[in-house]
Amino acid sequence: MRFAVVGDSTLDIVVVPDRRGRHAGDVPAQIRLGPGGQAANVAVRLARRGESVRLVAPLADDLAGRLLRDALEEDGVSIAPLPARRSAAVAVLLDAGGERTMLSDRQPLAAAPAAAALADVDWVHCSGYALLDDATGDALAAALGARPSSVRLSVGGGSLPPERALVARFRARLRSAAPQVCLLSRSEAGAMIGRMSPSALEAAAQLATLADVVVVTAGADGSAATLGGELMTAPPVVTPGAVVDATGAGDAYAAALIARLAAASWPPRPGQLRRAMAAAGRLGARVARVAGAQGRVAGERRRAP
Repeated sequence: MRFAVVGDSTLDIVVVPDRRGRHAGDVPAQIRLGPGGQAANVAVRLARRGESVRLVAPLADDLAGRLLRDALEEDGVSIAPLPARRSAAVAVLLDAGGERTMLSDRQPLAAAPAAAALADVDWVHCSGYALLDDATGDALAAALGARPSSVRLSVGGGSLPPERALVARFRARLRSAAPQVCLLSRSEAGAMIGRMSPSALEAAAQLATLADVVVVTAGADGSAATLGGELMTAPPVVTPGAVVDATGAGDAYAAALIARLAAASWPPRPGQLRRAMAAAGRLGARVARVAGAQGRVAGERRRAP
């Protein structure tokens, strides 16, 4: 299968303070730089599975852009750079439990060149961040909706806030794009249905009309999905070790899920979807136990020199 992933590639600046911040003070912290971005994270995980994948993302010819290009090419990701005034960057503040708060400097994604970069692929995965952008989201959704009928589309993530008007616009863009698969975290699903912290199963049931397959992830509590009106769950994954950095774990889940579904019949059979969800949960759990959104885990391929 030939995959294209649409969204962002960012330089992540991860900050782990040693103690609570002090206003106008200087607090010791661990700080590291690394590649990230929801779309790039998915693309890298697909490439490490041996898949053919193209990343369609804004990238400028600046220091951050060159660092990101080098990292992506090292993992075997083909890059279709879109015009950008500067390359995107995200400051990630990690707490003691590995959960993160993100301060994002994302760059707008030009819909027309993005659509042109999707030629000759079998599966497109689009970051929710790109569809949430009011400047270009409508045009991007329309372009995705005009794809050939043989090309499947998945949409995932985006840290959707519980803002009613924005949720309505996001729903409209999903209808325009007509994805086969929609992936949401439990908090994103809560924003969609207007009630925070629903169970993953309840959220999947209420959002079943968004796509052929709707998957709601709940971190350590597993995930739930709906397929043709049938509800199913994947149990929590028990993985040794503490959570180090949850950044990128959901993107790893998405990559493993769509890689499995791309190899299945369509629509997938319930057993195929359950196995894909279980495999995705295992990868997401392993990724949460390494540092960095694209931190390598056991079993991932390295590109031959």
